[in-house]
Amino acid sequence: MGPYVKGFLEPWRFLFFVLGAVYWCTLFVTSSPIGVPNLRECQLATDRSVVGPLTTVQLNCCLPIPPGNVIDFNFGKYKTTTKRVRMPAHKVGTDYIAKYRRAYELMRSLPQDDPRSFATQANVHCAFCNGAYKQAGDDSVLLQVHFSWLFLACHRWYLYFHERILASLVGDPTFSLVFWNWDDQRNGGNVMPAMFLPTDSSLYDAKRNQANLPPTLVKLVPGITGNNSEIINQNLNAITGTDLSNSTVLSAPLGGSIENGVHNAIHFWTGDITQPLIQDMGTFNTAARDPIFYAHHSNVDRLWDKWRYGLPGGPRSDHSDPDFLNAEFYFYDENGSLVKVKVSDALDSSKLGYGYPEVAADELWINYSPAPITSGSAVPAASASGVPFVGGAPQHGTISLGSGLTAIVAAPGNTSRVKKVTRDSFVSVLVFVNLPSANSSTATSSAEYVGTYNIIPAPGKTLTANVKLEIGDNLRRIGIQNEAEVVLSLVVKGNQPITIQGLLIRYE
Repeated sequence: MGPYVKGFLEPWRFLFFVLGAVYWCTLFVTSSPIGVPNLRECQLATDRSVVGPLTTVQLNCCLPIPPGNVIDFNFGKYKTTTKRVRMPAHKVGTDYIAKYRRAYELMRSLPQDDPRSFATQANVHCAFCNGAYKQAGDDSVLLQVHFSWLFLACHRWYLYFHERILASLVGDPTFSLVFWNWDDQRNGGNVMPAMFLPTDSSLYDAKRNQANLPPTLVKLVPGITGNNSEIINQNLNAITGTDLSNSTVLSAPLGGSIENGVHNAIHFWTGDITQPLIQDMGTFNTAARDPIFYAHHSNVDRLWDKWRYGLPGGPRSDHSDPDFLNAEFYFYDENGSLVKVKVSDALDSSKLGYGYPEVAADELWINYSPAPITSGSAVPAASASGVPFVGGAPQHGTISLGSGLTAIVAAPGNTSRVKKVTRDSFVSVLVFVNLPSANSSTATSSAEYVGTYNIIPAPGKTLTANVKLEIGDNLRRIGIQNEAEVVLSLVVKGNQPITIQGLLIRYE
């Protein structure tokens, strides 16, 4: 059984939430679709250091306003006659790498105020992901396209126009982005792609973690340890923890586990931990300054398609909520014109004229089913040792996690509340079931590992997040799916205060 099928067949869900006010917006703040911002009302994006002396960093991410009218996207105007195929970065040949480098050389050579320039393209992410603009119709809320289903659609549009600009610059309508195949744990995709490493290349970025250059394997759960075989198994289990099968815009309004799990993990793994903001990849402000960002997000986009069309039990249905489908964004096309797009037009990548090849190594994480390391329910021993019972909020008030929390939780419950976390440094919350001894050194390759929530730092900002992880298959593999109570352990990697207000398991 694959990860998404497990989520599709098994109705159990583990939910825990974060308490406090959302620091930016969610999709439903105004009970209407998010609209495009007024580009004439821009402010500096502000960030604070997370490494070294405390410093405040202000970045001008304000976007140029090109002459002419805004274009409303339609498939007739932006039709493609040849389908573009995005290939894995570690498989493309020398000729294509040369063309890729040339495309970015041309993009980098454009004046900074040109909407097609690399500087402006990088600022698009900063502007719409770090508070340079306010949400249309609500001046009290800064625009943010992460932490919701907007994340997938908005980044798809971002890559679509970025790719069209590169193709136009290099004069090849078939030109396509590559994808960093970091989920490939068999055929070499799980290292930093070699094409982005030469220091004399337009694809190079000096602000990367030098300890993570090849042959170092990516870590899809931050901080995991072990030999390469052990890391691969933990990586595979991290992918299988990415369940989106029953998530909706309403039930997961602050991001799915593909975003908050493996996506955030790669950002942190790639960014330079000696830099004040773990830049470039480690913070929203500067992530898109590294060309590898676009290859990273191409793989996230590929996994969205894989979930939609390529897994047992599919294809999956589109969301039908109009607040999601009618959300709008701005991007620049290959002529430098401003284009207004809708989420509804981004749901089918084939209509946008591109696709991905089949990746044979996907079968590893689709079929990955690690064995348990425990036998029988841990509840009796945990109860005897004084492990507390924690239910849905507000029964137990606000609970500080510290370095972690082990609790006995009823299954299923029927209430929920939220938790709070400050974001002065990168923090991970790992979740285990039936493993009361779990700590920051516990391997994530067993059936007891449920998933990870990774928090990208944004100093001075407080994040409220709905964290939803599928737990049904874990219980089944351990053999405790019929138990009335289970032991849950939340392990915190980092030193930022995190509080929760209740733990909850429920059917969906």
